Amino acid sequence: MTVFAAFLRGVNLGPVNKLSMPALRDALEAGGFPGAKTYLNSGNVVLSSARRAATVERELAALIRETFGLDLDLTVRTLSQLRAVLADNPFPDGNPSQVTVAFLSSEPGPAAPDRVQALATEHEPFVFTGREVYVHYGKGLGQSSLARRFSAAVGVSATVRTIRTVEKVVELAGEHRDVN
Repeated sequence: MTVFAAFLRGVNLGPVNKLSMPALRDALEAGGFPGAKTYLNSGNVVLSSARRAATVERELAALIRETFGLDLDLTVRTLSQLRAVLADNPFPDGNPSQVTVAFLSSEPGPAAPDRVQALATEHEPFVFTGREVYVHYGKGLGQSSLARRFSAAVGVSATVRTIRTVEKVVELAGEHRDVN
């Protein structure tokens, strides 16, 4: 069994895409993912499966759509991929609540870095690495034009988490054991 983390995009932000994490865990249990865990209320899920990541991604999206009526974008990464994301962080000295990693649904087009650069300030360095993009929001995310328009600029679905959240998900995933 492989341990995966799923990052759901746009969950429980304001009045849309409301999703109870206990109800999600129950649905995952019933849907063949026993022992699934969640972290925070923003759609961070740890689970295990013998299936491939792309299959898990499709099955989770379908389960959420069928059970909760929500058509959400989500990305799935293995525990080893998440450990590599943390190890490859190009901003290791940055505040972990201001350094983010965007998990992309697919590789962005060649113009994506230029579109992101057009929105970034001098306090927002970024690095593209395949299906992840790191951004160090040196002045915080709250007032950042780049943070508000990042997904549109990158051109593919992007689910963004702070490095601090990714660290906590990796910790939770490292403790995860399949209950079968």
